[in-house]
Amino acid sequence: MIYAERPLTSPSLPPHFPLTGSNTTPRCQVSLGSALFGPLWSAGDDSAMRLLESYLPRILQRRSPLASLGTAAARRVSSRKRMTLRRIFSILPVLAPVVWLTSCGDGERPSTPASSTSSGSGGADPGGGGAVATTSEATGAGGGTTTSGATVGSTTVSSTTTGGGGAEPVAPGIVKLGEGKLAESGLTVVSYGGYLNGESFQQDGIVSFGGFQYTAFWNTNRNVVLARRRLPASPGGAAGAWEKFDFKDYRLSADDAHNTISLGIAPGDGTLHLAFDHHGSNLHYRRSVTGLLTDPEGAAWAASSFGAVSSALVGSTRVSLVTYPRFVTEPGGDRMLLSARIGESGSGDEHLWEYDATTHAWTALGEYIEGTDASMNAYLHGLSYTRGGSRLHAAWCWRDTPDATTNHDLLYVYSDDHGRTWKNNAGATVATTGASFVSLRTEGLSVWPIGQNRGLINQEHMTVDASGRVHVLLSHLPDAETDNSNFTSARTRSEFFHYLRDTDGTWARHGIGLKVVQNFRGKLAISSTENVYAILPDLRIAGASPSDGYATWTLLDAADSGRFFSDPLIDAARLETSDELTVYYPQRSSVDIWGLEYALR
Repeated sequence: MIYAERPLTSPSLPPHFPLTGSNTTPRCQVSLGSALFGPLWSAGDDSAMRLLESYLPRILQRRSPLASLGTAAARRVSSRKRMTLRRIFSILPVLAPVVWLTSCGDGERPSTPASSTSSGSGGADPGGGGAVATTSEATGAGGGTTTSGATVGSTTVSSTTTGGGGAEPVAPGIVKLGEGKLAESGLTVVSYGGYLNGESFQQDGIVSFGGFQYTAFWNTNRNVVLARRRLPASPGGAAGAWEKFDFKDYRLSADDAHNTISLGIAPGDGTLHLAFDHHGSNLHYRRSVTGLLTDPEGAAWAASSFGAVSSALVGSTRVSLVTYPRFVTEPGGDRMLLSARIGESGSGDEHLWEYDATTHAWTALGEYIEGTDASMNAYLHGLSYTRGGSRLHAAWCWRDTPDATTNHDLLYVYSDDHGRTWKNNAGATVATTGASFVSLRTEGLSVWPIGQNRGLINQEHMTVDASGRVHVLLSHLPDAETDNSNFTSARTRSEFFHYLRDTDGTWARHGIGLKVVQNFRGKLAISSTENVYAILPDLRIAGASPSDGYATWTLLDAADSGRFFSDPLIDAARLETSDELTVYYPQRSSVDIWGLEYALR
């Protein structure tokens, strides 16, 4: 195994980008918008122009004359007027201080610009043996970074431009488009530190398919509520209203944050699948009639379009001791996987089932990660396919006992046959589902050693970009901190890290430079440019670029910090077809659950 520790850089805080929606008031939109888009426009970047044309009317709804001009120009934009629009906005950075003075409060006026770059501490984790994987799906281009900074009040703001070989990289950027309530009756019971609505291991808690977005939540009556809305036909358009109904035939069994709701999409027969209310319990599963997703107008959006709750998948055999069910749609859409832990914390096994949309039936593939024999279990950070590809990836940590202080290591395997056989990082076949299992004794699983008593949280997040790079978000103590056997205390000093498996099989670690919030966990989102965004608890959003191997992380948005509670969820499926990010997040001390919309670069 080859390890490469990149410099851990603490990103500086950029300006708050424009906010929209009935409950938010944008600040300093024109100057900040120009800071985001101006350099790209002056360089002739047509992708930035397209982003402007789509989104500017929604983000520049202000009283400033220049903002009004920008909105009108965006509405009238045509191919002949693109250059005019480019010229208008290329001068906005020059006019920004004037506009800022007229649209911001006294406390938000910029002081004299100054360059600033800060670095965090960190050291290299020890390397390990083993072969480097020689299999890869693609190779990405690299590049360098140049960071410039300016001071606003007492806060340093930064923007990053990128350069390098191959296609010109695009610096990470995010614009908030708006927000709206998904729910006004979400259950607010706090268990294990979080809400039942909004836990990182919900795969998926919100998901898009066929022009609609689907989500679910527990309401205050302790029933599952299923909701959908029509997505905009074009970027920046208005989404439809949420249509909701609840299943009154089933009530939540326990106030336990493990007992979340996961949704599964089976495109082949248009069925929607739900698994809910599990913590070492019998399976609770139901699915829709065929065609509900592929012909959304042809079937009633109602509980009557779903079957009864079942504890069996294959025949009448009950599935018991279930926790953490997650659905994964296979490429092509004719099959879908279900993974779940069978057993208890610190002593459980991961099992796989497969749904065939042509027969509308499940098959038990069997156990694939063994923990019971070794009195431990795997806590998955994710089970995901390469975006647009057919390789299935799994990353996890081991836990030796029910005590979270015994979480340790980053482990990784992949499968090229939809979970039948598994290979380690070096490409050696190490397990066959249902026959020989991935276990503590399996060679070549550990790709990054992380000791016990490091405050490592289980089940953070993993995702895979279109080039085949594996991205894992973890939070734990930085190297400079000593071991701490008190998990709660260790979390107060823990930080977020990005772990990267490059296309040649080498792994690297990058410090994101942001502290954790309690025991909450974040998500990773990938744009079409393969920029990666960390959607972190307390709704802080940081970004990094492939131009320097994702080594430099910058905080891009923290305007909504303090509003939300528990773990943010994201619609990863929507990001596969557009650069629009939906974040599902329960409001702190409220029955409201919000959907926040962003445009990514």
